[in-house]
Amino acid sequence: MKKSLIFITALFTFLTQNVLANTTLVEKPAENSEIKKSEVMVGFYGRPYTPSLGILGESPIDNVVVKLREKGSYYTKELGENFDIQLAFHLIYGLATKDPGKNDDYIINLPHKTVMKYIERAQKEGFAVIIDLQLGVYTPYEALQPVLKYLKYDNVHLALDPEFKIPKHRKYPPGKFIGHIFGDDVNQAQELISNYLKENGIKEKKKLIVHMFHERMLRKKELVKNYDNIELIYNIDGHGRGGIKVQIYNNLYSQDESLVANSGFKIFYKNDKKPLMTPKQILGLESVGTRNIKRQPYYINYH
Repeated sequence: MKKSLIFITALFTFLTQNVLANTTLVEKPAENSEIKKSEVMVGFYGRPYTPSLGILGESPIDNVVVKLREKGSYYTKELGENFDIQLAFHLIYGLATKDPGKNDDYIINLPHKTVMKYIERAQKEGFAVIIDLQLGVYTPYEALQPVLKYLKYDNVHLALDPEFKIPKHRKYPPGKFIGHIFGDDVNQAQELISNYLKENGIKEKKKLIVHMFHERMLRKKELVKNYDNIELIYNIDGHGRGGIKVQIYNNLYSQDESLVANSGFKIFYKNDKKPLMTPKQILGLESVGTRNIKRQPYYINYH
């Protein structure tokens, strides 16, 4: 009996030691481990030196920087430290006009010197820059050609605005009808950008923003593809009452769209009904009346 007890004790000890030796212990995470923040980009939209086209053009660049930093601080205060706020200059580069101009394209491009002034200042401030293209007679592929060179700056991204697109074969002033592009146009634009990035050894992932406030502004959306080096963003920019803006956003940025693109939400200082939506309402953390943002936007732009 005594020998049996000794044998059982020895066997138990042997098995216990081997089990512990071959067991991977799971460590508890450190109490001070960093919580990943949600990134939100906040931009001021407009045309430099043109007050009528948005807040960015209402003031000299020094004042714009001050106001944009104040907006960033406001977002941080309202949302808390779990959100990382990135700030951006959103420049209207290709501006649609009623006059066809010498190129018969209904577009006036921003001078290179002005673009570089904002890019360089943005680099100094740690801001992003979005170069926005209203289209006139151009396809997205054609409109992007003169601005690809700015992608060599790591803080520069691009945007397409179909609202002022007009057909080449039946010209009329931009704005007479709401313009549109197709899913294939977006793919061609992404292909162009993607190839440029690869050919020039640019590793940074670039954002491509497409504006819309009506479903027919981007037709055949189901054809839109994803590219590894491009982050596609559908920027929903309808104006009016907060509840209507939320309804438009939810209709245009559904589950299907969220599988292909991130999203943006635009606030108009002069055209939206007061009070303006708050950061929490824009991000769906609080409701606007009976309506609520269903899918949190990434890019908030102020016109």
